[in-house]
Amino acid sequence: MDSTDWMGKLLGICQWITRLAYINLLWLFFMVLGLFVLGAAPATVAMFTIIRKWIKGETDLPVLTTYWNTYKKEFWKANSLGFILAGSSIILYLDWRLISSVQGSLYPILMGCLIGVVFLFLVVTLFVFPVYVQYEYKILQYIKTAFLLGISYPLYTMVMISAAICILALSIFFNGVGILFFGSGLSYVLMYISNLLFEKITKDFNVVVKKVL
Repeated sequence: MDSTDWMGKLLGICQWITRLAYINLLWLFFMVLGLFVLGAAPATVAMFTIIRKWIKGETDLPVLTTYWNTYKKEFWKANSLGFILAGSSIILYLDWRLISSVQGSLYPILMGCLIGVVFLFLVVTLFVFPVYVQYEYKILQYIKTAFLLGISYPLYTMVMISAAICILALSIFFNGVGILFFGSGLSYVLMYISNLLFEKITKDFNVVVKKVL
């Protein structure tokens, strides 16, 4: 491989680093713009939307304009999803506090059930935003689809969980990396893996259709 190829690859890496840092800063800014409570979900949807377009090869799109338009368009719908996820998190936390006060042989049974539910909730959380920007559904359908994908394709799920843990660990140990790349890095990995899954599902569906026809 000659120096031109190396320079081209290095330039491509630098461009992706710049893109991810920029979109992460936009994500943080628009979360603050919505006072976090109203800004987190639409800011995340806007970030996943742009990253999905990048993965699809649309790297020349106007990032700020696209982000802002998506943020406005999806504001209330995304917040509806965000409120469901936040409410579920609060309920799980209250369940944990309640179960922690239980004594006797009932405690490990209840705690085991809670851990199972929390795991499924985390699986839904990993898939729900990629599903949101991939399909046009009603809110509850996003959650249902994310759940079905998570349990139907455990290999993809485990890869996503492992990647999320690695990115979280890097962000904790290297604060600067976390500030610039946590949200965008995690979103890119989740969207990339999900896109592979979506393509596999589409390919498998087309094969079945051809066999039927």
